[in-house]
Amino acid sequence: MLRTNGARSRLGCLSCRRRKKKCDEVKPTCAACLRNDLRCVWPDPSPPAKGSGVGSTLQQQAASNATPVPASNAWALASSSAHRNLPVATIPASLSPLSVPGSVLAGAETWRLLDHYLKDTANRLTCLQDSANPFLHTLLPVALGDELLMNTILALSGVHLMQRLPELNSDLQSLTWSSYTIALKQLRIALPAAFDQGSSVDAAWRALLVVLIFYLLEATRGNDPKAMQSHLEGAHHLMAYVKNSNITPTQPSIVSFATDLYIYNAALASFTTNCPPTSIMLPSTWTISSSAPSPEIGVLCGCAHELFTLAPMVSALLWEESSQVSSPTSSDQTFTNKYHDLRAQIEEWKPRSEQEELVLCAQLYQQSLLLLLDSRFARESSQECIDQAFQGLESLLSQLPPTSPIATTATWPVFVFGVYAQNPHQKELTRTYLRDLVRVFGMGVMEAALNQLEEVWAAEPGQIVPSRFFTNEHELLMLC
Repeated sequence: MLRTNGARSRLGCLSCRRRKKKCDEVKPTCAACLRNDLRCVWPDPSPPAKGSGVGSTLQQQAASNATPVPASNAWALASSSAHRNLPVATIPASLSPLSVPGSVLAGAETWRLLDHYLKDTANRLTCLQDSANPFLHTLLPVALGDELLMNTILALSGVHLMQRLPELNSDLQSLTWSSYTIALKQLRIALPAAFDQGSSVDAAWRALLVVLIFYLLEATRGNDPKAMQSHLEGAHHLMAYVKNSNITPTQPSIVSFATDLYIYNAALASFTTNCPPTSIMLPSTWTISSSAPSPEIGVLCGCAHELFTLAPMVSALLWEESSQVSSPTSSDQTFTNKYHDLRAQIEEWKPRSEQEELVLCAQLYQQSLLLLLDSRFARESSQECIDQAFQGLESLLSQLPPTSPIATTATWPVFVFGVYAQNPHQKELTRTYLRDLVRVFGMGVMEAALNQLEEVWAAEPGQIVPSRFFTNEHELLMLC
Protein backbone atom coordinates (compact mmCIF):
# COMPACT_ATOMS: atom_id res chain seq x y z
CA MET A 1 0.00 0.00 0.00
CA LEU A 2 1.30 3.46 -0.89
CA ARG A 3 2.14 5.74 2.00
CA THR A 4 0.52 9.18 1.81
CA ASN A 5 2.39 10.98 4.59
CA GLY A 6 5.85 12.42 4.40
CA ALA A 7 7.43 10.42 7.20
CA ARG A 8 10.47 8.38 6.33
CA SER A 9 9.83 4.67 6.55
CA ARG A 10 12.25 2.23 8.10
CA LEU A 11 10.60 -0.61 6.16
CA GLY A 12 11.70 0.37 2.68
CA CYS A 13 13.89 -1.77 0.43
CA LEU A 14 17.66 -1.70 0.78
CA SER A 15 18.14 -0.19 -2.68
CA CYS A 16 16.04 2.87 -1.81
CA ARG A 17 17.73 3.21 1.57
CA ARG A 18 21.17 3.13 -0.03
CA ARG A 19 20.10 5.78 -2.57
CA LYS A 20 18.30 7.76 0.20
CA LYS A 21 15.09 7.69 -1.79
CA LYS A 22 11.52 7.30 -0.63
CA CYS A 23 10.26 3.73 -1.06
CA ASP A 24 6.59 2.90 -1.62
CA GLU A 25 7.20 -0.48 0.11
CA VAL A 26 5.42 -2.48 -2.60
CA LYS A 27 6.76 -6.03 -2.57
CA PRO A 28 8.38 -7.92 -4.17
CA THR A 29 9.57 -4.98 -6.32
CA CYS A 30 8.96 -1.36 -5.37
CA ALA A 31 8.08 1.25 -7.97
CA ALA A 32 11.45 3.01 -7.72
CA CYS A 33 13.40 -0.17 -8.43
CA LEU A 34 11.10 -1.03 -11.31
CA ARG A 35 11.50 2.47 -12.77
CA ASN A 36 15.29 2.45 -12.44
CA ASP A 37 15.80 -1.20 -13.40
CA LEU A 38 17.36 -2.03 -10.03
CA ARG A 39 17.34 -5.27 -8.06
CA CYS A 40 14.84 -4.73 -5.25
CA VAL A 41 16.30 -6.29 -2.11
CA TRP A 42 14.50 -6.26 1.23
CA PRO A 43 15.96 -6.54 4.73
CA ASP A 44 15.47 -9.75 6.64
CA PRO A 45 12.56 -9.54 9.08
CA SER A 46 12.92 -10.32 12.76
CA PRO A 47 13.70 -14.02 13.25
CA PRO A 48 10.46 -15.99 13.73
CA ALA A 49 9.90 -18.18 16.74
CA LYS A 50 11.58 -21.55 16.65
CA GLY A 51 9.58 -24.09 14.68
CA SER A 52 7.14 -21.48 13.38
CA GLY A 53 7.22 -22.68 9.78
CA VAL A 54 9.06 -23.75 6.69
CA GLY A 55 11.06 -20.54 6.29
CA SER A 56 12.56 -20.75 9.77
CA THR A 57 13.38 -24.43 9.40
CA LEU A 58 15.17 -23.81 6.14
CA GLN A 59 17.15 -20.90 7.52
CA GLN A 60 18.23 -22.97 10.53
CA GLN A 61 19.32 -25.83 8.29
CA ALA A 62 21.09 -23.49 5.88
CA ALA A 63 22.97 -21.91 8.76
CA SER A 64 24.13 -25.30 10.01
CA ASN A 65 25.42 -26.13 6.52
CA ALA A 66 26.77 -22.66 5.73
CA THR A 67 29.73 -22.52 3.39
CA PRO A 68 31.03 -19.50 1.46
CA VAL A 69 29.53 -19.61 -2.05
CA PRO A 70 29.50 -16.99 -4.82
CA ALA A 71 25.72 -17.32 -5.05
CA SER A 72 25.09 -15.54 -1.76
CA ASN A 73 23.16 -12.96 -3.80
CA ALA A 74 20.52 -15.63 -4.24
CA TRP A 75 19.68 -15.39 -0.56
CA ALA A 76 19.41 -11.61 -0.73
CA LEU A 77 17.21 -11.88 -3.80
CA ALA A 78 14.88 -14.30 -2.05
CA SER A 79 14.78 -12.47 1.26
CA SER A 80 11.91 -10.28 0.10
CA SER A 81 9.63 -13.27 0.60
CA ALA A 82 11.03 -14.36 3.95
CA HIS A 83 8.32 -12.52 5.88
CA ARG A 84 5.50 -14.36 4.19
CA ASN A 85 3.21 -16.82 5.88
CA LEU A 86 4.61 -20.01 4.38
CA PRO A 87 2.81 -23.29 5.11
CA VAL A 88 3.55 -24.40 8.66
CA ALA A 89 5.61 -27.54 9.23
CA THR A 90 5.61 -28.58 5.58
CA ILE A 91 9.21 -29.75 5.97
CA PRO A 92 9.89 -31.76 9.13
CA ALA A 93 12.64 -30.29 11.27
CA SER A 94 14.21 -33.75 11.54
CA LEU A 95 15.50 -33.49 7.95
CA SER A 96 19.03 -32.32 8.74
CA PRO A 97 20.65 -31.98 6.31
CA LEU A 98 18.33 -32.66 3.36
CA SER A 99 19.75 -35.33 1.10
CA VAL A 100 17.78 -36.14 -2.02
CA PRO A 101 18.45 -39.65 -3.38
CA GLY A 102 19.81 -39.56 -6.90
CA SER A 103 21.24 -36.04 -6.65
CA VAL A 104 24.99 -35.64 -7.17
CA LEU A 105 25.15 -33.02 -4.43
CA ALA A 106 23.50 -32.79 -1.05
CA GLY A 107 23.58 -30.47 1.93
CA ALA A 108 24.12 -26.75 1.43
CA GLU A 109 23.56 -26.62 -2.37
CA THR A 110 20.39 -28.68 -2.19
CA TRP A 111 19.03 -26.49 0.59
CA ARG A 112 19.80 -23.36 -1.40
CA LEU A 113 17.76 -24.61 -4.36
CA LEU A 114 14.91 -25.76 -2.17
CA ASP A 115 14.95 -22.49 -0.23
CA HIS A 116 14.82 -20.51 -3.48
CA TYR A 117 11.86 -22.64 -4.57
CA LEU A 118 10.05 -21.89 -1.31
CA LYS A 119 10.80 -18.18 -1.20
CA ASP A 120 10.73 -17.18 -4.85
CA THR A 121 10.09 -19.73 -7.61
CA ALA A 122 6.85 -21.20 -6.28
CA ASN A 123 5.27 -17.78 -5.82
CA ARG A 124 6.45 -16.50 -9.23
CA LEU A 125 4.57 -19.29 -11.02
CA THR A 126 1.07 -18.76 -9.69
CA CYS A 127 -1.49 -16.22 -8.59
CA LEU A 128 -2.15 -18.29 -5.45
CA GLN A 129 0.48 -17.21 -2.94
CA ASP A 130 2.22 -18.70 0.09
CA SER A 131 -0.04 -20.93 2.23
CA ALA A 132 -2.69 -20.96 -0.54
CA ASN A 133 -0.15 -21.95 -3.20
CA PRO A 134 -0.45 -25.62 -4.25
CA PHE A 135 3.16 -25.55 -5.48
CA LEU A 136 3.86 -25.43 -1.73
CA HIS A 137 0.97 -27.05 0.16
CA THR A 138 0.11 -29.75 -2.40
CA LEU A 139 3.26 -30.54 -4.35
CA LEU A 140 6.01 -30.18 -1.75
CA PRO A 141 4.69 -32.63 0.89
CA VAL A 142 4.37 -35.31 -1.79
CA ALA A 143 7.83 -34.52 -3.17
CA LEU A 144 9.43 -35.06 0.25
CA GLY A 145 8.76 -38.77 -0.16
CA ASP A 146 9.14 -38.93 -3.94
CA GLU A 147 12.58 -38.78 -5.53
CA LEU A 148 11.25 -38.01 -9.02
CA LEU A 149 9.15 -35.06 -7.90
CA MET A 150 11.93 -33.70 -5.67
CA ASN A 151 14.51 -33.79 -8.46
CA THR A 152 12.00 -32.05 -10.72
CA ILE A 153 11.45 -29.29 -8.13
CA LEU A 154 15.19 -28.81 -7.63
CA ALA A 155 15.72 -28.53 -11.40
CA LEU A 156 12.88 -25.99 -11.76
CA SER A 157 14.21 -23.90 -8.88
CA GLY A 158 17.77 -24.01 -10.25
CA VAL A 159 16.71 -22.92 -13.73
CA HIS A 160 14.74 -20.02 -12.28
CA LEU A 161 17.70 -19.06 -10.08
CA MET A 162 19.97 -19.05 -13.13
CA GLN A 163 17.54 -16.72 -14.89
CA ARG A 164 17.75 -14.43 -11.87
CA LEU A 165 21.51 -14.77 -11.38
CA PRO A 166 23.38 -15.77 -14.55
CA GLU A 167 26.63 -15.79 -12.55
CA LEU A 168 25.33 -18.60 -10.31
CA ASN A 169 28.17 -20.75 -8.95
CA SER A 170 29.11 -23.99 -10.69
CA ASP A 171 28.01 -26.30 -7.85
CA LEU A 172 24.43 -25.01 -7.98
CA GLN A 173 24.39 -25.18 -11.78
CA SER A 174 25.70 -28.76 -11.63
CA LEU A 175 23.03 -29.74 -9.14
CA THR A 176 20.35 -28.13 -11.31
CA TRP A 177 21.26 -30.01 -14.49
CA SER A 178 22.03 -33.23 -12.64
CA SER A 179 18.58 -33.09 -11.01
CA TYR A 180 16.99 -32.40 -14.42
CA THR A 181 18.83 -35.28 -16.12
CA ILE A 182 18.07 -37.73 -13.31
CA ALA A 183 14.40 -36.69 -13.25
CA LEU A 184 14.09 -37.27 -17.01
CA LYS A 185 15.59 -40.74 -16.64
CA GLN A 186 13.31 -41.50 -13.71
CA LEU A 187 10.30 -40.30 -15.71
CA ARG A 188 11.15 -42.69 -18.55
CA ILE A 189 11.19 -45.52 -16.03
CA ALA A 190 7.92 -44.35 -14.46
CA LEU A 191 5.95 -43.95 -17.71
CA PRO A 192 5.37 -47.69 -18.39
CA ALA A 193 3.86 -48.03 -14.92
CA ALA A 194 1.73 -44.94 -15.52
CA PHE A 195 0.13 -46.56 -18.58
CA ASP A 196 -0.15 -50.03 -17.01
CA GLN A 197 -3.82 -50.97 -16.77
CA GLY A 198 -3.11 -52.93 -13.60
CA SER A 199 -1.50 -50.03 -11.74
CA SER A 200 -3.05 -47.25 -9.73
CA VAL A 201 -4.19 -44.22 -11.68
CA ASP A 202 -2.12 -42.20 -9.18
CA ALA A 203 0.98 -43.26 -11.13
CA ALA A 204 -0.41 -41.58 -14.25
CA TRP A 205 -1.31 -38.40 -12.36
CA ARG A 206 2.16 -38.31 -10.85
CA ALA A 207 3.74 -38.62 -14.31
CA LEU A 208 1.39 -35.95 -15.69
CA LEU A 209 2.34 -33.54 -12.92
CA VAL A 210 6.06 -34.11 -13.56
CA VAL A 211 5.65 -33.55 -17.31
CA LEU A 212 3.77 -30.30 -16.71
CA ILE A 213 6.47 -29.07 -14.32
CA PHE A 214 9.05 -29.88 -17.02
CA TYR A 215 6.98 -27.70 -19.35
CA LEU A 216 7.10 -24.85 -16.82
CA LEU A 217 10.85 -25.38 -16.45
CA GLU A 218 11.37 -25.00 -20.21
CA ALA A 219 9.15 -21.90 -20.18
CA THR A 220 11.35 -20.50 -17.43
CA ARG A 221 14.39 -21.12 -19.62
CA GLY A 222 12.57 -19.73 -22.65
CA ASN A 223 14.99 -21.05 -25.27
CA ASP A 224 13.89 -24.58 -26.24
CA PRO A 225 10.41 -24.61 -27.83
CA LYS A 226 10.88 -28.18 -29.11
CA ALA A 227 11.33 -29.46 -25.56
CA MET A 228 8.22 -27.58 -24.46
CA GLN A 229 6.20 -29.10 -27.29
CA SER A 230 7.45 -32.61 -26.46
CA HIS A 231 6.44 -32.24 -22.83
CA LEU A 232 2.99 -30.98 -23.83
CA GLU A 233 2.44 -33.89 -26.21
CA GLY A 234 3.26 -36.22 -23.35
CA ALA A 235 0.76 -34.36 -21.17
CA HIS A 236 -1.96 -34.86 -23.81
CA HIS A 237 -1.35 -38.64 -23.84
CA LEU A 238 -1.37 -38.87 -20.06
CA MET A 239 -4.50 -36.73 -19.72
CA ALA A 240 -6.29 -38.91 -22.29
CA TYR A 241 -5.39 -41.97 -20.22
CA VAL A 242 -6.55 -40.61 -16.87
CA LYS A 243 -9.69 -39.16 -18.48
CA ASN A 244 -10.72 -42.60 -19.69
CA SER A 245 -9.74 -44.38 -16.50
CA ASN A 246 -12.48 -45.48 -14.12
CA ILE A 247 -10.10 -45.65 -11.15
CA THR A 248 -10.62 -42.93 -8.57
CA PRO A 249 -7.34 -41.22 -7.60
CA THR A 250 -6.47 -41.14 -3.92
CA GLN A 251 -5.27 -37.50 -4.03
CA PRO A 252 -8.01 -35.20 -5.41
CA SER A 253 -5.86 -32.12 -4.75
CA ILE A 254 -3.22 -33.45 -7.17
CA VAL A 255 -5.95 -33.92 -9.79
CA SER A 256 -7.16 -30.32 -9.49
CA PHE A 257 -3.63 -28.95 -9.42
CA ALA A 258 -2.36 -30.91 -12.43
CA THR A 259 -5.54 -30.26 -14.42
CA ASP A 260 -5.27 -26.51 -13.89
CA LEU A 261 -1.67 -26.55 -15.13
CA TYR A 262 -2.70 -28.69 -18.10
CA ILE A 263 -5.57 -26.42 -19.16
CA TYR A 264 -3.38 -23.31 -19.11
CA ASN A 265 -0.44 -24.80 -20.99
CA ALA A 266 -2.56 -26.73 -23.51
CA ALA A 267 -4.66 -23.64 -24.30
CA LEU A 268 -1.73 -21.37 -25.10
CA ALA A 269 0.18 -24.09 -26.92
CA SER A 270 -2.80 -24.59 -29.23
CA PHE A 271 -1.26 -21.76 -31.28
CA THR A 272 2.14 -23.44 -31.60
CA THR A 273 1.81 -25.87 -34.51
CA ASN A 274 0.90 -25.68 -38.18
CA CYS A 275 -1.67 -28.46 -37.79
CA PRO A 276 -5.10 -28.48 -36.13
CA PRO A 277 -4.73 -27.94 -32.38
CA THR A 278 -5.52 -30.69 -29.90
CA SER A 279 -8.67 -30.01 -27.92
CA ILE A 280 -8.42 -29.71 -24.16
CA MET A 281 -9.47 -32.86 -22.31
CA LEU A 282 -10.89 -32.75 -18.80
CA PRO A 283 -11.08 -35.73 -16.43
CA SER A 284 -14.51 -36.71 -15.15
CA THR A 285 -13.34 -36.11 -11.57
CA TRP A 286 -12.51 -32.45 -12.24
CA THR A 287 -15.27 -29.91 -11.67
CA ILE A 288 -15.54 -26.22 -10.90
CA SER A 289 -18.09 -25.27 -8.29
CA SER A 290 -18.75 -21.56 -7.91
CA SER A 291 -19.85 -22.16 -4.32
CA ALA A 292 -16.89 -24.26 -3.15
CA PRO A 293 -14.12 -24.55 -5.74
CA SER A 294 -11.10 -26.68 -5.03
CA PRO A 295 -8.26 -24.59 -3.52
CA GLU A 296 -5.95 -25.97 -6.21
CA ILE A 297 -8.08 -24.56 -9.06
CA GLY A 298 -6.88 -21.23 -10.38
CA VAL A 299 -3.15 -21.84 -10.05
CA LEU A 300 -2.40 -20.45 -13.50
CA CYS A 301 -5.81 -19.96 -15.08
CA GLY A 302 -7.12 -17.65 -12.39
CA CYS A 303 -10.86 -17.35 -13.07
CA ALA A 304 -10.57 -17.75 -16.87
CA HIS A 305 -10.99 -21.53 -17.22
CA GLU A 306 -13.81 -21.32 -19.74
CA LEU A 307 -11.81 -18.89 -21.89
CA PHE A 308 -8.84 -21.24 -21.87
CA THR A 309 -10.98 -24.13 -23.13
CA LEU A 310 -12.16 -21.87 -25.98
CA ALA A 311 -8.62 -20.93 -27.03
CA PRO A 312 -8.01 -24.13 -29.07
CA MET A 313 -11.27 -23.46 -30.92
CA VAL A 314 -10.00 -20.01 -31.89
CA SER A 315 -6.73 -21.55 -33.03
CA ALA A 316 -8.56 -24.25 -35.02
CA LEU A 317 -10.70 -21.66 -36.84
CA LEU A 318 -7.67 -19.51 -37.69
CA TRP A 319 -5.78 -22.59 -38.88
CA GLU A 320 -8.73 -23.80 -40.99
CA GLU A 321 -9.20 -20.40 -42.61
CA SER A 322 -5.51 -19.96 -43.41
CA SER A 323 -5.32 -23.51 -44.81
CA GLN A 324 -8.30 -22.95 -47.08
CA VAL A 325 -6.22 -20.79 -49.42
CA SER A 326 -4.32 -23.83 -50.69
CA SER A 327 -7.11 -26.39 -50.23
CA PRO A 328 -10.63 -24.88 -50.32
CA THR A 329 -12.97 -27.00 -48.21
CA SER A 330 -15.31 -24.54 -46.52
CA SER A 331 -17.36 -21.64 -47.81
CA ASP A 332 -16.92 -18.08 -46.59
CA GLN A 333 -20.35 -18.32 -44.97
CA THR A 334 -19.24 -21.35 -42.96
CA PHE A 335 -16.29 -19.42 -41.56
CA THR A 336 -18.52 -16.43 -40.84
CA ASN A 337 -20.99 -18.58 -38.92
CA LYS A 338 -18.24 -20.24 -36.89
CA TYR A 339 -16.68 -16.87 -36.17
CA HIS A 340 -19.91 -15.34 -34.87
CA ASP A 341 -20.71 -18.39 -32.75
CA LEU A 342 -17.25 -18.53 -31.20
CA ARG A 343 -17.08 -14.78 -30.71
CA ALA A 344 -20.42 -14.80 -28.89
CA GLN A 345 -19.16 -17.46 -26.46
CA ILE A 346 -16.04 -15.44 -25.69
CA GLU A 347 -17.84 -12.12 -25.39
CA GLU A 348 -20.57 -13.55 -23.14
CA TRP A 349 -18.07 -15.10 -20.74
CA LYS A 350 -18.40 -13.91 -17.13
CA PRO A 351 -15.74 -14.35 -14.44
CA ARG A 352 -16.39 -16.55 -11.41
CA SER A 353 -14.43 -14.37 -9.04
CA GLU A 354 -14.67 -11.15 -7.07
CA GLN A 355 -10.89 -10.63 -6.98
CA GLU A 356 -10.27 -7.59 -9.14
CA GLU A 357 -6.83 -8.51 -10.46
CA LEU A 358 -7.91 -12.05 -11.41
CA VAL A 359 -10.83 -10.60 -13.33
CA LEU A 360 -8.61 -8.03 -15.07
CA CYS A 361 -6.16 -10.70 -16.25
CA ALA A 362 -9.03 -12.89 -17.45
CA GLN A 363 -10.42 -9.93 -19.40
CA LEU A 364 -6.96 -9.50 -20.91
CA TYR A 365 -7.22 -13.03 -22.30
CA GLN A 366 -10.78 -12.38 -23.42
CA GLN A 367 -9.76 -9.30 -25.38
CA SER A 368 -6.72 -10.99 -26.95
CA LEU A 369 -8.89 -13.88 -28.24
CA LEU A 370 -11.41 -11.39 -29.64
CA LEU A 371 -8.58 -9.50 -31.34
CA LEU A 372 -7.35 -12.70 -33.00
CA LEU A 373 -10.83 -13.36 -34.36
CA ASP A 374 -11.87 -9.82 -35.28
CA SER A 375 -8.64 -8.97 -37.09
CA ARG A 376 -9.30 -11.93 -39.41
CA PHE A 377 -13.09 -12.11 -39.77
CA ALA A 378 -14.75 -8.83 -38.68
CA ARG A 379 -16.42 -6.64 -41.29
CA GLU A 380 -14.69 -3.57 -39.94
CA SER A 381 -11.25 -2.75 -41.22
CA SER A 382 -8.38 -4.52 -39.55
CA GLN A 383 -6.90 -1.20 -38.41
CA GLU A 384 -10.16 -0.16 -36.79
CA CYS A 385 -10.34 -3.45 -34.87
CA ILE A 386 -6.75 -3.04 -33.69
CA ASP A 387 -7.21 0.57 -32.55
CA GLN A 388 -10.34 -0.31 -30.57
CA ALA A 389 -8.63 -3.33 -28.99
CA PHE A 390 -5.65 -1.25 -27.88
CA GLN A 391 -7.93 1.27 -26.18
CA GLY A 392 -9.24 -1.59 -24.05
CA LEU A 393 -5.73 -2.94 -23.49
CA GLU A 394 -4.45 0.38 -22.17
CA SER A 395 -7.29 0.50 -19.66
CA LEU A 396 -6.68 -3.07 -18.47
CA LEU A 397 -2.91 -2.69 -18.09
CA SER A 398 -3.33 0.56 -16.15
CA GLN A 399 -5.32 -1.38 -13.55
CA LEU A 400 -3.27 -4.62 -13.52
CA PRO A 401 0.17 -3.88 -12.04
CA PRO A 402 3.01 -6.08 -13.33
CA THR A 403 3.82 -6.89 -9.70
CA SER A 404 0.47 -8.65 -9.26
CA PRO A 405 0.89 -12.44 -8.82
CA ILE A 406 -1.63 -13.14 -11.62
CA ALA A 407 0.48 -11.03 -14.00
CA THR A 408 2.82 -14.03 -14.28
CA THR A 409 0.26 -15.37 -16.78
CA ALA A 410 -0.10 -12.12 -18.75
CA THR A 411 2.73 -12.70 -21.23
CA TRP A 412 0.69 -14.44 -23.90
CA PRO A 413 -2.15 -11.89 -24.30
CA VAL A 414 0.26 -8.95 -24.15
CA PHE A 415 2.38 -10.62 -26.82
CA VAL A 416 -0.72 -11.13 -28.99
CA PHE A 417 -1.42 -7.41 -28.80
CA GLY A 418 2.22 -6.64 -29.53
CA VAL A 419 2.04 -8.60 -32.77
CA TYR A 420 -0.75 -6.29 -33.93
CA ALA A 421 0.81 -3.04 -32.64
CA GLN A 422 0.99 -0.48 -35.42
CA ASN A 423 2.10 2.86 -33.99
CA PRO A 424 4.83 3.85 -31.51
CA HIS A 425 2.39 4.29 -28.63
CA GLN A 426 0.95 0.78 -29.05
CA LYS A 427 4.42 -0.73 -29.29
CA GLU A 428 5.68 1.12 -26.23
CA LEU A 429 2.63 0.06 -24.23
CA THR A 430 3.34 -3.64 -24.77
CA ARG A 431 7.13 -3.22 -24.57
CA THR A 432 7.01 -1.50 -21.18
CA TYR A 433 4.67 -4.05 -19.66
CA LEU A 434 6.72 -7.02 -20.87
CA ARG A 435 9.92 -5.41 -19.56
CA ASP A 436 8.32 -5.07 -16.16
CA LEU A 437 7.19 -8.71 -16.25
CA VAL A 438 10.76 -9.83 -16.99
CA ARG A 439 12.07 -7.85 -14.00
CA VAL A 440 9.42 -9.08 -11.60
CA PHE A 441 9.15 -12.77 -12.53
CA GLY A 442 12.45 -13.62 -14.19
CA MET A 443 10.95 -16.07 -16.72
CA GLY A 444 12.90 -16.69 -19.90
CA VAL A 445 9.77 -16.96 -22.04
CA MET A 446 8.84 -13.38 -21.12
CA GLU A 447 12.18 -12.10 -22.33
CA ALA A 448 11.93 -14.25 -25.46
CA ALA A 449 8.50 -12.76 -26.21
CA LEU A 450 9.83 -9.23 -25.82
CA ASN A 451 12.86 -9.91 -28.02
CA GLN A 452 10.62 -11.45 -30.67
CA LEU A 453 8.35 -8.43 -30.76
CA GLU A 454 11.36 -6.15 -31.21
CA GLU A 455 12.36 -8.21 -34.25
CA VAL A 456 8.84 -8.06 -35.67
CA TRP A 457 8.62 -4.30 -35.17
CA ALA A 458 12.03 -3.74 -36.77
CA ALA A 459 11.19 -5.79 -39.88
CA GLU A 460 10.39 -4.16 -43.20
CA PRO A 461 6.76 -4.35 -44.43
CA GLY A 462 6.16 -7.75 -45.95
CA GLN A 463 9.34 -9.22 -44.49
CA ILE A 464 8.88 -12.63 -42.87
CA VAL A 465 10.68 -12.81 -39.54
CA PRO A 466 11.99 -16.29 -38.63
CA SER A 467 10.49 -16.93 -35.25
CA ARG A 468 9.52 -19.43 -32.60
CA PHE A 469 6.29 -17.46 -32.28
CA PHE A 470 5.00 -17.93 -35.82
CA THR A 471 4.54 -21.00 -37.99
CA ASN A 472 3.94 -18.68 -40.92
CA GLU A 473 3.08 -15.04 -41.48
CA HIS A 474 -0.50 -15.61 -40.32
CA GLU A 475 -0.33 -17.95 -37.37
CA LEU A 476 0.78 -17.32 -33.81
CA LEU A 477 3.35 -19.62 -32.29
CA MET A 478 3.47 -18.64 -28.65
CA LEU A 479 5.31 -20.75 -26.12
CA CYS A 480 4.41 -19.61 -22.65
